[in-house]
This record gives sequence, C-alpha cells and structure tokens, in this order.
Amino acid sequence: MKKILYILSVFILLCFIIVFLVILSLASQIPRLPDDLRLLAYSPVTEIYGRNGELISASGGREYVAINRISPNFLNAVIAVEDKRFYKHHGIDHIATVRALLQNIISLGGAPGGSTITQQLAKNFFFTFERSWARKILEAMAAMAIEDRFSKDEILETYCNLVPFGQYSYGVERASQTYFGKHASDLSIHEAALLAGLPNAPSWLNPFHHLDRAKARQKTILRRMAEQDMISENAVDSLAALPIKLADIETGKSGGSFVIDYALELSKQTIGSELVDYGGVRINIGVDPQLQEIAEQTLSEGLDELEDRLLEKKGNQSRLEGALVAIDVGTGRVVALVGGRNYNESPYNRAIKALRPPGSSFKPATYLTALEEPDINPATIVIDTLVDLKIDSKRTWKPENFDKGYFGPLTLKLALMKSINSVAAQLIDRVRPEKVVKTAKALGITTHLEPHLTLCLGAQGVTPLELANMYSTLAREGDALEPHFVKRIESRDGQILYQHLAAEASRFAPETVYQLLNMMTGVIEGGTGVIVKYRGFKGIAACKTGTSSDFRDSWFCGATPYLVTVVWVGFDDFTTMRLKNRAGVTGASGAAPIWADFMIKATAHEPVRDFPRPQGIGIYYMDPIKGTVSAEQLEGYISVALLEKDAERLLKEAALDTVSKVVESNTP
Repeated sequence: MKKILYILSVFILLCFIIVFLVILSLASQIPRLPDDLRLLAYSPVTEIYGRNGELISASGGREYVAINRISPNFLNAVIAVEDKRFYKHHGIDHIATVRALLQNIISLGGAPGGSTITQQLAKNFFFTFERSWARKILEAMAAMAIEDRFSKDEILETYCNLVPFGQYSYGVERASQTYFGKHASDLSIHEAALLAGLPNAPSWLNPFHHLDRAKARQKTILRRMAEQDMISENAVDSLAALPIKLADIETGKSGGSFVIDYALELSKQTIGSELVDYGGVRINIGVDPQLQEIAEQTLSEGLDELEDRLLEKKGNQSRLEGALVAIDVGTGRVVALVGGRNYNESPYNRAIKALRPPGSSFKPATYLTALEEPDINPATIVIDTLVDLKIDSKRTWKPENFDKGYFGPLTLKLALMKSINSVAAQLIDRVRPEKVVKTAKALGITTHLEPHLTLCLGAQGVTPLELANMYSTLAREGDALEPHFVKRIESRDGQILYQHLAAEASRFAPETVYQLLNMMTGVIEGGTGVIVKYRGFKGIAACKTGTSSDFRDSWFCGATPYLVTVVWVGFDDFTTMRLKNRAGVTGASGAAPIWADFMIKATAHEPVRDFPRPQGIGIYYMDPIKGTVSAEQLEGYISVALLEKDAERLLKEAALDTVSKVVESNTP
C-alpha cells in the first residue's frame, strides 16, 4: 500500500512539474493586456472586396455603451446562459471545465467547451484561433490575467459590446436597435432573454425569419434565469408567452445581402468564424458589383412581371421566388449571385441551397453521354414515339412529351432543340443511367444522383450553382474548373490566410462537347428558347429550357464563350405556377425572359463570337427531319457541327439518298 501511495505521489508531482514547465514555456506568449479593456471591443472591421477591388461591405463596427446603459435584465440573461458562476470564479470555471473535459472524452470531442465569459474575451487576443491544447492553456492564463487586472463589471461590459448578434449587428446596443428599435438600457426581461440567445447561432435564431426558434431559445434562457433566482419559476411561462414586437425589418437590415452572407459563410468554413468575426480580415471575392446590381434588378423586375401574369400570385408560404447565378467562363469565378427576390424578406439563399428538379435543362448531360458513342452524332435519326422502357423485371416507364404529341423520325439536334422527352429517354436507356450520372459528376454536379431512367428529364434536385457549373464546363468544351466565390482572404497585416488555386481538368473530348454546344445554340434559334431572341438577345449562346413536373420549376440555362448564367423561378413550397390563361409556366415563359434581360446588359460590351471550334470539326447544313447533310446552305436546312469523318460518310449517304442509322434502345 505504501508503495502504491509512493508511486501515486511521484506521478502527481511529475504532473505538477510538467504543467509548471508548460505554463512557464507559454507565459511569454500571453499578449500584453491593454490599459483599457474596452479597446478589445473595438476590433477591426472585416472587409469584403469585389472583382476589381471595390469595397462591397465592411462589418464589425460597434456602438459601445457603458454597463450602466445596459439593461440589468440583459446582464442577468447573459450570465445565466453563458457563465452562471461569473461572479464566483477567477477567470476559469473549474466545475464547468471538468464537466466539459469528461463530456469531450465520452463524446470523442463533440461536447461544449465550458469557456467562461472572461475566457471568451481572452480568445480575441489570439488571432490565429487554431484549436489546440496550447491555445486553451494560453486562453486560460490570459483569462486569469484579465481577472487580476480588471473588475467583473469591466469584463462583462466589454463582453456585451463585443459579441455578434446576427444581422451584421455587433454589441448589445446595435443589436437592440436592430431587433427592437430601442436602446439596450430599455430591454425588458423577455426581450433581453431572446437577445441573449442569439450569439449562440445568429442566423439560425434570427427572429426576423425564425421567430419560433428564437422563442424556443428564449424560454431556455428564462428557465436558466429562474434556476439562478433572477426571476421566479412561475414567471417563466408568462414571460415566454409575451409577444415579441420586432422593429421594422427595413430598419434592422444592416446592409446584408446574399453575396455578403455567402462570402462570410465560406470564409468562416475556411479560416474559422472567430477570425472572421473579430480578426478584421480582408475577403476578396469574384463578384462584379455592376453585374450583381444588374442581376438583382433584373431578377426582381422579372419576377414582378411574371407574377402579374400568374393565376395565383402566392403559394401557401411565400411569393414567387427566383435565383440567378453567373460564372465567368475563363476563370470559373462567380461574378453574380442572387438567392431570392428580396434578401430582407427572405435571406434564404436559393442559388446555393435550394435543391430543385432542373427538368429538361439537365438533358445536355444525357446528350453528351450519347454523343460519346461512336455511332451517334447530331445528324443521327431518332424516332420520336411512345416507348415503353424497362425499369426492372416488374416495372416499365412510358415517358410522355410535353405536348403529348410525337414527331416521328427527326435528327438528334432537332430533338434537343425541341426538348423531346421520348428521345432523351431512349438515349439514357441506350447508354444506361449509371453512365449519365458519371457524366453529370464530371461536368460539376456534386449532389448525389440516383441512376434512374427519369434522370434524363431532370427529375432529381440540384442547385442553381451546380447547374451553372455544369454549363461552365460545357462552355470550356469539357475542361472542368471548380467555380469559386472567395478568391483570397488576408489578415489585417496582409498575411494571406487563404487563396483559391484554379486547377483545370480536361474531362471530355472538345470535339464531342463542341457538337453538343452547336446543338444547344439551336435552342434559341428555332427551339424552345426562341423567346430569348424575341426579347432582343443577339449573341450566340448554348442554351436549354427546363420545366419540372406540374410546372413547379422554371429554368433557363445558357452559356456564351464569356459568361454562363442560370435562372430559376418557382415557389418555395413547390406550388404549381399557372398563367391567367391557365397555361403552365415553362422554362421559356418563366425564367427565359429574365435570362435574356440580364444577358443583354451583361454582355453589352462583349463582341459576339462563337465557341472556339476544335480541329477535326466542320460546320455543315442538315435537313432537321431527314438528317440529309449538305456542304452548302439549302432551304430549310440548319447548321450542324460534325466530325469530318462523320461528315464525309453523311455527304456520301446524302448523294446516295440514304439516311443515318436510327438510335436503338436497349429495350426489347
């Protein structure tokens, strides 16, 4: 027994020595405390710069108020939720620390950290914000140093003026004005409890948009206040039941936007939220402020115009919504991004988060897969007819065309121009869905896709940003380049914390992709997207309309050699869109006019040019129904891009008055 006690004593002594040496080695790294703790709350602003160096946003400024100008209700609520032993510890809550340590051991690191208010202040001395034991020790040492130097009231005052509350509001005074239109000194108990809960997850709990979540958090804080005898137990339910009178949302908008939110979100994912919130970083993004303004205005006006033509202007939950994404083809930079018609009414970013069925705008993935087959080209004859395709041993699928009619024999290019469903279905049945999934992923679709036959008609949801990426890869003739929003992040002293490095990868033969691009230019020349030309767009663009089942989604996607733009229109609750004449809203009648209006302005100063034609590809003319190919323009013929070897054969067949081989389905 004595031997065990001896060994244990030696072990404890060694632990103390190790801890002492660690503390001694780290002591020199503790930053010098300011003479005035309030200086910590005046952290530098985080700035966001656009494509050409224009300042788009500066966030983080605070309106500092002394503790006697902060409602005692708010001070109590903050202590109850953040640090209930605040007035009893000396910078470190040993009980909370031990509990958090045990929870982290049990959950393998997934439990809360147990930091005190003082420790949370101490974090802001360390602008690397890396998560390590060394930093935790430094943080604890700095917290104790703060407690030695400053009073509890000074610490609490600084904390209340430092933390972010969402809506770009930092500090309790700015937050109180934003959410309630009143000074921090005037906050009632139930308002204070709601406000004190916001720093936990400002976007998730934003009462302007998620009042139910904010109220649930408020009640939790009221219970904690009751546990600390700050209010009575009987008052919890009555206080939680009091209505929240929020300030007008226009008053509380604080200059937010989809672009700013997305830039901050990506930056926090990259370098950490604390550094973005408190470190005063400089975020450089690819958005062109002029194009962004055009995109926002065009989408808003286009939705208003369409809404006036709708039979019902509202779904069960919201007004008609939309999204627009524009990508620079050469660099892969997102130059414009709009996630909805009005950010202040709904900050939900549909451009990056809404998974919506793309309808026929997904067909290029199926056609590209088919064109990779050696015996299929744009002049190949296909039979547009009712088909019965085998799904498995028990089920079949009979895809219907949009107008319920059938063309009979026609060329592959015309089938894409007219968006014939039965042809797309026969193609995916021929090449198999697994291969189309592989093609879609190579083009830039990141959402998981199931290998079903209905994939050819865009039955599975993707985001507008993903679809824009897909069309960007096509516009680069098969060279994939990951779209990027944030180009570079710098610290306030100029250190590069993150920089996007473009890595282009060739994934498809440019000859094959060029043939598809030529087919897609026919969509606005004589296909389902002719409204784009009627609207005044005069450029060359590879486009596709998209309409989901029951007219729930309207898409128009198009690429020029310079710019790719994708527009989506729909209701958030998937309500069917119908015009006053009861016709369903299609990609052509809904999203296409918005696309045209944006692109007319966005490409006004760009010369009109075609996509670069690869070697081995020639431009010929073709009867769109019979597939007869000519080297010269003939009446009723349309242009077609063909491999020279295919063109030679087809020209000979034309001379012999024969036709191209019909695509055969795998279905018996």
